Amino acid sequence: MFLALRHRAVLGPRTTLFVARQPPIRFASTTGHFNARGVWNDVLLRWRNASKNGKRVTYLTGGTSLAVLGLLLVDGRDSDEATDSHDVKALSRVPFGKLFTGWIAFTFCSSPTWVDISETLYNVLSRIPILESITDFFVIRTFFNQFLGGKTTDDCIPKIQALRYNHIGTLLGYNIEAELDGSSKDPRLIRIQTKHVLESIEAQGKLGREFCPDTARTSGDSRSWVRIKVTGLLPHPIALLHGSNAILEARDAKGLDKDVPYPGLPHDGDWEAALSGKQVTASDRRQLLDLYSTLDMIMKRGRENNVRIIVDAEQTWYQPIIDSLTDELMQKYNTLDGPATCVASFQAYLRRYPQLLEQQIQRAQEKGYKLLFKQVRGAYIKTEGERWTKEDRQGPGPVWGTKAETDASFNYGVEKALRAVSKQIQESGCSVLGAVFATHNSCSVDLGIRLLEEYGLAERRSDGKLIVSNEAAGSVAFGQLYGMKDDLTNKIVGSVTTKDGFPLVVKSMSYGDLKECLPFLARRATENKAVLEGRGGARSERVRLGREIRRRLLPWTSY
Repeated sequence: MFLALRHRAVLGPRTTLFVARQPPIRFASTTGHFNARGVWNDVLLRWRNASKNGKRVTYLTGGTSLAVLGLLLVDGRDSDEATDSHDVKALSRVPFGKLFTGWIAFTFCSSPTWVDISETLYNVLSRIPILESITDFFVIRTFFNQFLGGKTTDDCIPKIQALRYNHIGTLLGYNIEAELDGSSKDPRLIRIQTKHVLESIEAQGKLGREFCPDTARTSGDSRSWVRIKVTGLLPHPIALLHGSNAILEARDAKGLDKDVPYPGLPHDGDWEAALSGKQVTASDRRQLLDLYSTLDMIMKRGRENNVRIIVDAEQTWYQPIIDSLTDELMQKYNTLDGPATCVASFQAYLRRYPQLLEQQIQRAQEKGYKLLFKQVRGAYIKTEGERWTKEDRQGPGPVWGTKAETDASFNYGVEKALRAVSKQIQESGCSVLGAVFATHNSCSVDLGIRLLEEYGLAERRSDGKLIVSNEAAGSVAFGQLYGMKDDLTNKIVGSVTTKDGFPLVVKSMSYGDLKECLPFLARRATENKAVLEGRGGARSERVRLGREIRRRLLPWTSY
């Protein structure tokens, strides 16, 4: 009886351990002794003589393998977070490769150290010729594949179709934006950005007509949307800053917003003030007019393709002019006699938000247009605080002081919007308000689902599932980022629907070139590091995927 070893282990560039050529290791069935001592001694000798680099590679490979295996085996065993049956079912259909690369991505994201150094590390490694291709391969297969739709709209289409098959809509956006320090951008990138936005609209319009040929039942909405960032559509963001400051000065001269936290509320005359301010240069004015023309062209293309265009909210020092532009475009493209196109973005972490929402609902009613908005908590909390302190401003900053206050502000928006939708439907049979509650917070989602039933916008079926009325379906949606909080998305899909399967949840899907998108993702990870570390963040995502991987590898273990 014998055992022949046929493995070859590479210890370094000059030292190779050959085991296959050794004599067979013979076991004696009577004495229990075997003639392997010589082989073992030879192995130890070769290991002692191995180069330091060879040993490091072996340690790294073995250690990493053991760490990965250990994390997969223990992930979830010490977690007290409940699993949702709808999510378990959805996870069982995800390909194993997608599960594993996603698990790797969230393992890195759950480490604050990795989040902090990610962008710098990528920039360093991508400059080393030998490591550049390896780094790009790893990043594309893990982070890029997990959080982005692809490099082009064509790459995104199969993923959009797969989501729609599961009753999930999409919000598509090309990732290129201004630097957070306001530095200038190559004008060629502006043309590229605009070109990609128009391509996204055409692609989403075609998919929308395929998925939802008759939008009359859903307030003209197909749940095939496109998002844009205003800072990515002009060469010098300083023009936005100058225009915003001019707006604030004009409001102050009129005595407006005395009791409204910074950066105030949009008013008639804001756009004109932005163009005529004292500090607004001729170059600023030309860029702002070009920006309006670009936005107008985008909205027009959106209306032609019945695609809603979401204007992302940004830092507060740019927000007055973004508010002004959005207000002008909503009045033009959200008229009550046709499909509404322009969607504003409201940040609930700003102290002004309750007053802003109240004013915007009233303003839309008075001026006769449909108010569409995406409600988010906010993504610039770190830079907002830093800038407020740097400028030595007095009083509390623009952002709520605690997470509890931000949560209360967001939930106020959910309740206010759903109550308004319900009232409008009861009075006229339709709603002229549409809200997207973009959140990864399960408590806010649970509140929204409960209020749908409480306000008469949905009825509960005998199987416990809520059915939203056709009148409300086009006016209410939830949203999460693509590749994140899929458990929450799956819970929404499994808990509430419409008679025709019209999506009540959308995924915000970004796409673009790797080198364009990685800085964007790194900045978002840094801004939201506290969220990634906390309950429901990257660690929970890692545990969730680890459970499913372990179930497939070790089917006898409990979920």
